[in-house]
Amino acid sequence: MTKLKLDLVCQVAVVVRDLEEGLAQMRRWLGIDESSLTFGKSLELIHEGKLEPQIYHGVQGEYAYQQANFFMGGMDIEMFAPVEGSAGGPINDFLEEHGPGIHHLNIRLANREEGLRFLREEVGKTPLMEGYFLGRHFAYFDMREELGITFEVGSRVVGPRASMPEEALQALIQ
Repeated sequence: MTKLKLDLVCQVAVVVRDLEEGLAQMRRWLGIDESSLTFGKSLELIHEGKLEPQIYHGVQGEYAYQQANFFMGGMDIEMFAPVEGSAGGPINDFLEEHGPGIHHLNIRLANREEGLRFLREEVGKTPLMEGYFLGRHFAYFDMREELGITFEVGSRVVGPRASMPEEALQALIQ
């Protein structure tokens, strides 16, 4: 039986109701690397050609959410919040079902293509959401029933480790 060969957790993503309030709480309790802080709005990124409309629950669409990314404790943190007045979509649905909290872990698989095939064909998982950001594929797999978490299987390393040479990354995972 094939299995996922996890070799790096690249990012932790959380969903909050209000992005500015979520960032204020992170600053208050844990601190963030302010120099690394970036913001994005999904609809703007789509219209700029950086993010393709995502497939969410099998439906391709332009889902409205905002996000901030920052480094904290050697990890990339991705914080999502709904756009005021928006309804439906991955972020609004998550908040409605679960409230604020950890949305997913972005992982790198040593056997990415084999792992994606395993999840789809052997485990029978359809990606909860998938798409392309800056031409790179990502797919979210809802493993909450089995493992209590959703995984984003990315096609690149994100966060502080993204600038590390491959040799340094390999040293982390051996």
